[in-house]
Amino acid sequence: MLEIDRLAAQAGDFRLGEVSLTAGAGECHAVLGPSGSGKSTLLAAVLGTLPVASGRVRLAGEDITRLPMEQRHLGYLPQHLGLFPHLSVLDNLRYSARARHLPEREYRPLLDRLVEITGIGTLLQRRIANLSGGERQRVALVRALAANPRLVLLDEPFTALNESLRRELWWLMKDLQRERGLTVLLVTHDLSEAYFLADHITVLIDGRQEQSGDKSTVYRRPASEPVARFLGLKNLYPAHRVGAGIVDCPALGGRLVVTGADVSGDETLLAIRAEHVALRQADDPPRDGETRLTGRFEAVLDLGEAALLHFRADSGALLEIRCGSRVLRKYDLQAGKPGTVGLPASDLFAIRRRGASELSWPPTAQAGALTL
Repeated sequence: MLEIDRLAAQAGDFRLGEVSLTAGAGECHAVLGPSGSGKSTLLAAVLGTLPVASGRVRLAGEDITRLPMEQRHLGYLPQHLGLFPHLSVLDNLRYSARARHLPEREYRPLLDRLVEITGIGTLLQRRIANLSGGERQRVALVRALAANPRLVLLDEPFTALNESLRRELWWLMKDLQRERGLTVLLVTHDLSEAYFLADHITVLIDGRQEQSGDKSTVYRRPASEPVARFLGLKNLYPAHRVGAGIVDCPALGGRLVVTGADVSGDETLLAIRAEHVALRQADDPPRDGETRLTGRFEAVLDLGEAALLHFRADSGALLEIRCGSRVLRKYDLQAGKPGTVGLPASDLFAIRRRGASELSWPPTAQAGALTL
């Protein structure tokens, strides 16, 4: 089990504030954040290439905070792979185990199994320069696992690959993790990658730990405006808390019953994810706990299996809506057509508002402009 307890580190002028997170045996914990948020700084501190200013890192109960890197028994897959071009594939794979002075009888069975699983057996005598991008990625992954590490650190490992190859390697990583019971700390800015591979999520913004938790909870209920914006939540509206579970939101027509309204301070942002905005017919009967808005569709984009809509409510609010393409045909949705949407109270929630990035009202988005 990995335990990071109030870890802080300094890299040049950048300071990573206290970070605390855990990853159980066989779990993957993803650290998310935009460029410059402190993800790689955290990884370097856990790996041992960057001194820790304060806090602790424990593996299976052992404090490894001050141990030399080679004594931590970690597997590491850097963003740029770090393969040795002057060595063959096989010698690259043996490198970590030999660096730890493991006899071949101890590491070779695992190495052979990893070679078999990843399908790189025909590459063992080749040079790194003669491999494709996907082949190099598999070689680097096997090298990170070949010495049977207690923890595997992945630093944006699949960023440079095309979409189909990335997804293929995601499945491979899932299979390896399940078979080997690997504990993984993944650093990425890719939301899809994090939510595919990870069990738990930590979001870093500007060196601060903004939120940690189960991945579905973080996605459905971001705790602050920076987290919401990073996770792609567009439907954010200034609101004022007037009581437990009740907020006043002029953008959405007035007072609404919501969940998650018990945030500190009266000034909040009211939020709803695009996929939770419900399309309704004008004559649909009212539903308990649902706010209805009428307005007009400003833009309709069919993405194949899914659709992205912009809806301008009569109250002035611009809502992003995601739905299945079949819904477009069911409702015959087109730009310029009037419509009705529903906002279920169970999917409306309030979050902390941060002064430096507060929203203005009315919104400045131009009619018909879609952000994907």
